[in-house]
Amino acid sequence: MKQQMSGMVTDTDVVDPRVERSREVILEATLDELSAVGYGALSIEGVARRAGVGKATIYRHWDGKLELVSDALVRLKQMVQPPDTDDHRQRIVGLLERLAEHLATSRWSACMPAMLGAAAYDDGLRQLHQRTSAERRRFMIGIIDDARDAGHLPPDADTAQLAELLVSPIFFRRLMAPEPFPASDVESLVAAVLDPHWQ
Repeated sequence: MKQQMSGMVTDTDVVDPRVERSREVILEATLDELSAVGYGALSIEGVARRAGVGKATIYRHWDGKLELVSDALVRLKQMVQPPDTDDHRQRIVGLLERLAEHLATSRWSACMPAMLGAAAYDDGLRQLHQRTSAERRRFMIGIIDDARDAGHLPPDADTAQLAELLVSPIFFRRLMAPEPFPASDVESLVAAVLDPHWQ
């Protein structure tokens, strides 16, 4: 962590590239191990072996398994962004299309089933999952709020419910069905959920 004295940057602010590279290798190995064995079977020993480092190297950077996995997932779970357009409907469609593609192909998607199962038993992991999920839920609701405020939805529209109706089929298909939700079906999903209210 950076340390500053009297407003001046000290030598401790200089990040050793070798240390940063070591952290990257360990975090990548953590995600690979998580995808391969799940959270419950993941161990510091297994990550160290996959990363080609000693356990002591990992413990120099992280206190334990939860902190290591949390750090890896925070770096991995990037917020899916809507397209840069003033068309409110296209922003919603584009965001959901990108979400569908993300859940079908991303590395986070490969780790997600293991993480959801483990979150039921690990308080720290559950809090991490709930916090990051709440951030994404607020973001999606905000996109629909913008459409409502622009007059495309009734003033009393339940945008939180609409957000859940739009996102839930995409997550359901990723977790419960043999094939993920195709991005090509997003238009029909949006039409089914929003068209009865769209103005």
